Amino acid sequence: MNIDDAVIVKAHYDADPQKEWDRLAGGKYGKFEFRIAAHFMDKYIKPGDSVLDIGGGTGRYSIWLAQKGCDVALFDLSEQSIEFAEKKAKEYNVGLKTFAGDARYISANPKLAKKYDHVLVMGPLYHLINENDRIAVLKGAISHLKKGGTLFVSFISLIGGYVYMARECPELITLPAEQVPVNAFINGQSFGGDGFTRAFFAYPDYILPFMEQFPLKKLHFFAQEGISAPFAQHYAKLSQEAVEEWYRISLAVCEKPEFFSYAEHLMYIGEKLK
Repeated sequence: MNIDDAVIVKAHYDADPQKEWDRLAGGKYGKFEFRIAAHFMDKYIKPGDSVLDIGGGTGRYSIWLAQKGCDVALFDLSEQSIEFAEKKAKEYNVGLKTFAGDARYISANPKLAKKYDHVLVMGPLYHLINENDRIAVLKGAISHLKKGGTLFVSFISLIGGYVYMARECPELITLPAEQVPVNAFINGQSFGGDGFTRAFFAYPDYILPFMEQFPLKKLHFFAQEGISAPFAQHYAKLSQEAVEEWYRISLAVCEKPEFFSYAEHLMYIGEKLK
């Protein structure tokens, strides 16, 4: 990410923090992206644990973890998102430490000198077009993680990006600017450039080889929406019983590679080895 990319991304999230908060809420029954991620977090993150949420935006995960009784620090590029999260923390009556800054330089931040039981990186890699920047963020995140601690990392799927486009705005496929990412999609490659803002869309096959360079033991790799992304617009119209059945199915198959293309976001969970 060059300085212009950082400014563009920051402006995107500064503009409407409420929109990002609502995006993860996902309507009256909750969005599968959040629910499935939370399901896996519950396996490892326990009350009293310390958590560093890098790029956590408006604090949806941070506040949920604070409600569980965790000691949570939220770090994000967007000051407006941080301010929004602080207000939400007061609304939910939970404690939350907050810091604004660039995730690429988090290892040099003196306010975050301690190590944490768990670290979340569920946002920064959406926007780091240069691979060296993605590596720097993960090295910094791991430097703040205790040995044996868990790292949660999310990527936007390039295939999932086209699932979203086909569902929400299919006419955009005719734009000349779409031809480069379309060619990446056709050829099984990742793409970094203009999207909903400056963004990096990972081809699913890219992620596990990329994560192998870090001192981590893979615990899980899964589709955060399960199989729900292609028809997510219908869930608000369904009964709770129907939504819960779709959620049950999505959770049951989310770790099966043959269903990764149904999701907009893919998550890697690893244990720090040393």
